[in-house]
Amino acid sequence: MSRRVSSRYLFETVGNTRTFRHQSCINSQIFECQTCHNFVGRNEPYSHHWLNVSDNQHIKLSLEEKKLLKLIELQRIQTFVLCDESARSRTNEFLLEAGIEAVPQLLRFLNYGANRLEVTIGFYVTVLGKRMYYESTPVIIGNHLDIKETVDMLFSILLEKITSFVMVNHRVPLEACAIKRIKVMVMRQMFGKPQIPLQYRVKANTNYLHSKHTRGTKVNITLLHKSLAGCYEQSVGNFPTSLKVNLYCIRTCSSTKEIFAVPYLLRSEDVEKTPTFLILTNVTGELAGLHEIRDVRRFLKTDSQDHIFECRQCKSHFSNRSQYALHKQINCGAGFIVWHMEQESSELYENCLLLPRQYFKFAWFGIGH
Repeated sequence: MSRRVSSRYLFETVGNTRTFRHQSCINSQIFECQTCHNFVGRNEPYSHHWLNVSDNQHIKLSLEEKKLLKLIELQRIQTFVLCDESARSRTNEFLLEAGIEAVPQLLRFLNYGANRLEVTIGFYVTVLGKRMYYESTPVIIGNHLDIKETVDMLFSILLEKITSFVMVNHRVPLEACAIKRIKVMVMRQMFGKPQIPLQYRVKANTNYLHSKHTRGTKVNITLLHKSLAGCYEQSVGNFPTSLKVNLYCIRTCSSTKEIFAVPYLLRSEDVEKTPTFLILTNVTGELAGLHEIRDVRRFLKTDSQDHIFECRQCKSHFSNRSQYALHKQINCGAGFIVWHMEQESSELYENCLLLPRQYFKFAWFGIGH
C-alpha cells in the first residue's frame, strides 16, 4: 500500500506580515514543508503569495514545440512508442524512467490545446525467449494534474498482470522479464468543459456541487472572466473591488508533489452567501475557466487519514479517494489484454515521426494513420 499523504495550509499574521506555511502529514507524522513558504504584507491580496514562487505544475512550450504539436495533429499521430536504447537489459531502470518522466512528459505535451486525453498504455515483454504484448484499457485524463497519478496506476496494474501471468504460465518472477519498448496511444479530445483535478472531482459524486442552495450575491460572470484574465495576463494580483467573490487556485508542493487548493482572493468571510470559484488553468498555466464551489468547507476538507477505501470486486485497498476512483474507472484491470507474438515477427510502419531529442529527453517516435 502507498504511503498516506495529506496537506494543510496555514496563514499566520504577525504585525504587518502574513505568512503562508504548508504542512504535510505522511503516515500520521506532520512535517513542515521547506519549499512552500512565503510571506506578503498583511493587507495584500492572497494572490500575491503566488506571484513570485516557483511553478512546478505547468510546462513552458516554445513556438517550435507548438508547431510540432500541430504537425502531430495534421499527420493524425495517436500512437507513440518509447524505446530503451541501451544495449544491456535494464528493465527496472527503464520502467522507472518511463513512469516518472518519459510518459508524463509526453502526455503533458499532448495535453496542450486539449480538454482531456484518452490514454492506453502497452508493454512489450520478452520472457524465456517468448514475446508478448500487454495492454491496458483506455482511461480518461480530465485534468493535466491527474497525469502522474493515472500513469502510476496503469503501470502498477500492468506490472501486476505481467507478474501473475509469467508466474502461472512460465514459473518465473517478473525479474526474468525484459521490457525495452512501451506503446502509448493517446486520443486528444478538444471539446467539452475543463475539469477540476480528480482529487476534488471525486467529491462531486456526492452531488454537493449541484446543491439547490442559492447564494445571496449575484455575479457578473462575464466581468469576472474578463477581470481574472487581465490579472493573469499582467501577472499582478489586482482585482476590481466591485466583484464580491471568493476565489481559490491550485498549487502543487515541490516536495511531496501533492496538490491543494489555496485562496487567491477572499472578499468575504460569509462563505454561505459569497459566490466561490476555483480558478482552472491549462497545462501551460493559461486561464482555462472557473468552477463554482457550492460548499467550500467540504471542498477543502481532506479525507480522514484513518480511512481506507476497499474495492468490493478485487479487495484491493487504497489510501485516498482519487486512487480508488482511478482503479474503478479501469475496472480493476479486468479488461487488460495479453497477446503472444511470433519470435521472428516484425512491425512495419510507413508514417513515423521521430520526436526531437531537444524537446524530449527520451527516444520517442510517433506512428501516423
